Amino acid sequence: MGSKVHQKTEEIFKEVGEFGTYQLFIFILVGFISFIPAIVGYSFSFYAATPNFRCKIPNYTNDTYEIQNVFHKSLIEKYIPLSNDKSFKDIYDKCKLKIYLNESQLMLSEKKNISLVKCNEWVYSKEYYESTLITEWNLVCDKSAKRSLFSTFYFIGTYGVILSGILSDKLGRKKTAYVFIIANALLNICLSFLISYEFENTNIQQILFTVVRFFCGIASNVYAVSVVIAMEIVGPSKRVTAANSIYYLYIIGEFVVLFFAYFIRNYKYFYMSCTAIMTSFAFIFWLVPESPRWLMTKQRYHEAYTIFNKIAKSNKRDITSLVELQDLKTSSLKNRKKDEHNIVSPINDKLNNSEENKEKILSALDTLKIFFKSTKLIIRSSVLLLNWLTNTLVYYGISFNTNELFGDPYLNFGLSVLVELIAILVTHVTLERYGRKIPYCINMALTGISLLFVLFVPQDMGFLITICALIGKFSISFTYNTVYIITAESHPTVIRNSAVSICQSFARMGAIIAPNIQLLGEIFWYPIPFIVYGAFSTISAFLFIIFMPESKFIKLPDTIEEFIQ
Repeated sequence: MGSKVHQKTEEIFKEVGEFGTYQLFIFILVGFISFIPAIVGYSFSFYAATPNFRCKIPNYTNDTYEIQNVFHKSLIEKYIPLSNDKSFKDIYDKCKLKIYLNESQLMLSEKKNISLVKCNEWVYSKEYYESTLITEWNLVCDKSAKRSLFSTFYFIGTYGVILSGILSDKLGRKKTAYVFIIANALLNICLSFLISYEFENTNIQQILFTVVRFFCGIASNVYAVSVVIAMEIVGPSKRVTAANSIYYLYIIGEFVVLFFAYFIRNYKYFYMSCTAIMTSFAFIFWLVPESPRWLMTKQRYHEAYTIFNKIAKSNKRDITSLVELQDLKTSSLKNRKKDEHNIVSPINDKLNNSEENKEKILSALDTLKIFFKSTKLIIRSSVLLLNWLTNTLVYYGISFNTNELFGDPYLNFGLSVLVELIAILVTHVTLERYGRKIPYCINMALTGISLLFVLFVPQDMGFLITICALIGKFSISFTYNTVYIITAESHPTVIRNSAVSICQSFARMGAIIAPNIQLLGEIFWYPIPFIVYGAFSTISAFLFIIFMPESKFIKLPDTIEEFIQ
C-alpha cells in the first residue's frame, strides 16, 4: 500500500498547495529545532576549550600566564623550560618545571644542576576565556585525555539516530521530536548543574558528566526528525529545498553559539544561556502538527484531513472544488463512524486494489548482502564507505577544534562556519552544472593537499595553518554534502534508504575517532591530526576517481539487477 498512499498524498498536496504561509510557519518552528544539535555540539568547543597554559611558578602566589613585569618574566625563564614541540602555540613547556638540585647555585646555568619534573598546578591565559571547564577541573597534561573522552562518548551517543528513525515511524514524527526535545532540555539542565556545582569528589563529577554527554548525543538526533517533518509538510517539488533549508538553519545555530560564546566568557553562564535557549523550544513545538504523510500511512485520515484543510485555507484554495481533499474528508468521516473492519473507505478501496502494493523495501541486512554480490560491488561499496568515514572524520576533526588553530578562536570559529555555508551554496550550483564525480574528487583532493601542506609551514607563520584548515573545511563541507547525493543516486529504490543509513552508521566512527586523533597532536606532535586527515582525504579522492562512476548523467537504478550490472 505504501506507494499508492504516497501517490495519493502527492495528489492532495498538489491540490492544497505545495508551500504556503501555514507551511512556512511550521517550517520555521521546525527549523528552530535544528539549533539543538548545533548548540549542544559546538558549545563544547567553547565551554571546554583549552586556553594556553603553563606550570605555576613555585612559591609565587600571584602568578599569571600573562607576563606582569621584568621580574616575573625572569622567574618564568628560570623555572619554565622551553617547549620541545615546534608548535606555533607553545613557547614554554606546559607540563614540566625546572628544579635546581643545588639551591645555593640557582644562578648557575649548567644543565647538571637542573632537573625537570611534572607539575601539578597551572596558570591559564585569560586572553580569550575568563574560565572554562578545562581550567576549572585542570584537565591538562596527564589528564588531557578526559576532554577527548567527553567528546568520544557524545559521538557514540549520536548512534541514537537509529532509535529516532524507529520511534518516528512507530509513534509519529511529532511525538518522537517532542520526546527528544524534552529529553534534551532535561539533560542539558543536568549538564549545567554538573559544571556549575562544586563536587567534593571531582572524579564522580566527571564520570556523571561523561554519562550525561552520552545521552545528550542521543537526544541531539532530533535533527533527523526535524528534517523529515520539514520534508513531509511540503509538496514534492519543495522537498529538497526544505531539507537544504533545515541545514542552513543548523548553520545559523552555529552562529548563535558564537554570539553567546563571544559575549559570555564565563563558561558556566555561557552554557546556562545555551540551555535556556534549547529548553524554550519545548514550549513552542506543540504548535507543530503531526506529519500529514505519516498520518496517511497510518490511515488516520481525519487528522490528515484537518492539516490539509488548514494548508488549503492558508493557500486560499476553494476547498469544495478539491476532489482529492473531499475524497479524504469522506474517508475520515466513515472511519470515525464505523469500525475499520466493517467498512472500506474510498481511499482504502483504491489503495487495496493495486498490484503496486506488493512493492518490497529491503532491510539494512539485505542491503549489506547485496553489497557483496560481486567483486565490482565489493570494491565500490568499500570505496564509498571509506569516503563516508573520511568525510565525517575530517569534517568533525576541523569543525570541533577551531580553538586549537592560530589566532582568535572566535574569529576562527566564525570563519569556519562561514566557509561551510559558502561551500553548501557552491555545491548546489556546481553539481548541477559539472556532475558529481569530478567536483567531488577535486574538493576531496584539495582537502588532502591543504591539510598536508601544514607540514611545510614555518613555526613563526601559524596563520598559514589556520588558512590551510579553513580551505580544508570549505572543501570537506562540499564533499560531505555531495556524498549523500552520490550514495542516494547510486542505489536502487528498494535499498536506497538502507544504503544511506548503513553509510551514515559506518561514518559515525569517524566522529568518534576524531577527538582522539586531536589528542595525539596535543601529546606528541601538533601536525599529527593534519597528516591523518590529509592522508585519508588524498587516498579517498584517489580511490573514488578510479572506482566510482558518475551518478548524475545516468538513469537512477530501480531494481537490484540494474544496480548489480
